[in-house]
Amino acid sequence: MPKNLQIGSRIFEYPAQGDKAGWGEEATEWASAVTDALTTVQGPNDILTTSATLINNQTTPANIPGLNFDVSEVQAIDIKYLVIRTFDSGASVITEAGRVLGSFNGTEFTISVETDGNDTGFDISVLNSGQFQYTTSDLTNHVSSTIRFEAKTIDLP
Repeated sequence: MPKNLQIGSRIFEYPAQGDKAGWGEEATEWASAVTDALTTVQGPNDILTTSATLINNQTTPANIPGLNFDVSEVQAIDIKYLVIRTFDSGASVITEAGRVLGSFNGTEFTISVETDGNDTGFDISVLNSGQFQYTTSDLTNHVSSTIRFEAKTIDLP
């Protein structure tokens, strides 16, 4: 007996084990609908949650590993990030959550940054190539600095 599977507002009769042949078209339509629906969950240029180590007292912009976009495909980005910096030989921890919105117009990558108001001494920027960079302040008796980030993109059609 077939099982009813719903994708959006559409219901598909999907075959169960032991059902007779002849379900190829309905199964293919269901798989196509699932594939289309999943593109809203994760696009081809989205970045799943990733971590990178940051250097203390990074005064010249340095690349954030894994935080770059293919500007031949990506037109807009929405990045969520969390910076965690541990210093005073481990006695102090500061955190900063933020969001970066940006777009690429074919020549220039522009961004705006919104933070939760905590100042960790971390600043983010982007090159027109789509590579994100950072600088950091010098924290006394620095132990570690980490950024965790994820990103959604809007890509060329």
